[in-house]
Amino acid sequence: MEKTRVQVRTLVLLGLLKGGWSFQVTLSKDPVEVGDDVVFEVRSPDKPETGSWQFRNEQVVFWIGAKLVVGLKYNDRIDVNYETGSLKLMSVKLSDSGDYFVHLQKAGEPPFSLTGNATLHIIDSVTKVTVNSPSPYPILNNTFSLTCNVSGNADSRSWLKDGQPLSAGDRITFSKDNSAVSFNPVLVSDNGTYQCIANSYFRNGTSTGYSLVVNYGPEQVSITGPDASRIGSTAVFTCSARSQPVCEYTWFINGKLVAKGSPYKIHPVNSSNDGSYTCTAWNSLTERNSSAVKMHHVLDSASSWSRHAVAMVIGTLVSAAVLV
Repeated sequence: MEKTRVQVRTLVLLGLLKGGWSFQVTLSKDPVEVGDDVVFEVRSPDKPETGSWQFRNEQVVFWIGAKLVVGLKYNDRIDVNYETGSLKLMSVKLSDSGDYFVHLQKAGEPPFSLTGNATLHIIDSVTKVTVNSPSPYPILNNTFSLTCNVSGNADSRSWLKDGQPLSAGDRITFSKDNSAVSFNPVLVSDNGTYQCIANSYFRNGTSTGYSLVVNYGPEQVSITGPDASRIGSTAVFTCSARSQPVCEYTWFINGKLVAKGSPYKIHPVNSSNDGSYTCTAWNSLTERNSSAVKMHHVLDSASSWSRHAVAMVIGTLVSAAVLV
């Protein structure tokens, strides 16, 4: 964000003009960033002999000649130019914002006594920007949101996805001050790296990337493996599913739990391995499951294997004929 050049603002302090003496105060900068120094510079035609500065009815400093009395809150934070009455305030805080009153005197006949005030504005710039979510993880077709947290004062916020500006749409909305973005619902297409940019008068801040990965599934569960196996042989069955994160797999034969994980290997095959194979996929984050079923026949001899192979071929040809 391009910053506007701060023009030094000159405040003409008018007081009791006995003897025709007047002076001006110039703020070295306004507004001032937290932690910086600022000078209330007094340009007077003559040297004041006594003076004081006050803030919120509390004494900042009082002096007679070169004898200085500093308010308790301002020890090691102020410096006074006795020649002009200028005040330097160091390491400013947000609580230093407000109106400052100056009173200067000079001996004479009659004595000169002048007062005036100047207003100081302090801004706490952006120092840290982070992105997090009130939800532990995004789940497909649920509502999900990201929050932009800023340390310091942000004039505005904006969002990036994969380094490009993020725009609102039918599903994507921003809070009034852009401090949050909501997805309703969140989709796999929302996967990406999100950043928040916080803009302030003096400086901008950008968060580190928040990696959004939408959790879903299991979907399209399938089993691969032999339709038939001979007794004594080895049979391997694999279960797969579309899922984020990776699913847990459980195997059942004829309704009885037999194994967990994938692949599922049987060696040696026996007659009890004949029947209906069910693989159930479980996603612990979405708390959803889905299953697939496959028939597996156990053959006890080479002749049985041949008859099974012929039956399979005939079945395939019959199906093709019906289709024709």
